Amino acid sequence: MTYAKSTLALEGKTILDLTELLPGPFATQTLIDMGARVIKIEKPTVGDAYRKMRGSSFRLINRGKKSIALDLKSESGREVLKRLAVHADSLIEGYRPGVMNRLGVGYEVIKAVNPQIIYMSITGFGQSGPLRDFPGHDLNYNAVAGVLGMCGRSEHPQHALGIPLADLSGSLYAITSLLAAFLVRQQTGVGQFLDVALTDSALAMVGPRIDYSKRDILYRAGNNVYQTGDDRYIAVAALEDHFWSRLVKVLAVPELSDPLYAQAKQRWPATSFLDPIIERKILEKNADEWLKLFFENDVPATAISEGEAVFDQPQLRERGMFIEADGIRYVNYPVRMQGVEADRHTLSPALGEHTNELLEEIGYTADEIAALRAEGVCTGS
Repeated sequence: MTYAKSTLALEGKTILDLTELLPGPFATQTLIDMGARVIKIEKPTVGDAYRKMRGSSFRLINRGKKSIALDLKSESGREVLKRLAVHADSLIEGYRPGVMNRLGVGYEVIKAVNPQIIYMSITGFGQSGPLRDFPGHDLNYNAVAGVLGMCGRSEHPQHALGIPLADLSGSLYAITSLLAAFLVRQQTGVGQFLDVALTDSALAMVGPRIDYSKRDILYRAGNNVYQTGDDRYIAVAALEDHFWSRLVKVLAVPELSDPLYAQAKQRWPATSFLDPIIERKILEKNADEWLKLFFENDVPATAISEGEAVFDQPQLRERGMFIEADGIRYVNYPVRMQGVEADRHTLSPALGEHTNELLEEIGYTADEIAALRAEGVCTGS
């Protein structure tokens, strides 16, 4: 279905984005796809650390944002932030707990100038708890939340995730929580403080399987990644009994067709015997041959896309999951709907690119802007 252009879901909403790297910027990028105006507030000279660490990633998750370089350690810089906050719907920050308070722009200060603002803090472990002030990255948050305890095929926990699950789940909970907070504000007229912890968000993903062991989840016959005869890999997920019976029919190996293994409760405990048989059999044909057979027999099996080969995946291309503009390929918002247009913005801002524009917008004169620049409070064009 093709939707006509319509009013964007968050049109008219302004978000102040004081986050770096991945979780916060990924969340605010989605908000901009929904129509919000995002003002990225960066440190003078250096800006978002992602600019230098992963320039390509920075471009993908900061499209269409406006950038102002602002020194929040100065009184003048804090005053600029407060004046921006007067007209903002939300402020999202990603510093360690207590940093914004020490800078003098914590929730109570910003709330005083704008009682309706939704003030969100995105941190690794949250605003409370024994790990509150401890440094961490995605690997640490996944460890605490139980994610790593379910990763890898050996008995010990492994760093087996290729995507930053805690970072991105935190982004998604930040988005849904902010949207809900907007609805609450619509009813009450007041804003609130939102404490988003990446560890808590990862735990929420673990929740539906928290009473499983790793062996329960990962050691199941016919549910694995198998190497084919042409040194490719395919994913086979014959979990249910009816899919298992179809897999057995296609593979045509007598040991697998034993009625003893027809039901999962007997089959899964025998995985260490059954899966090597499947592995050896699948080595006998190339990937395309197996995939054709599995498709014809309604067995859930797919090729494995890796890296930029994902862009060539016919299923994803047909779904409109990629946008290419100005030489950049990026992933589209995953749900086609009225009110969301991810292809409106294609370029990320230069550091401080919109500094003058934004200062003028909140009432600073040319002389005042010149003074802020002379003090080093603001940089950029």
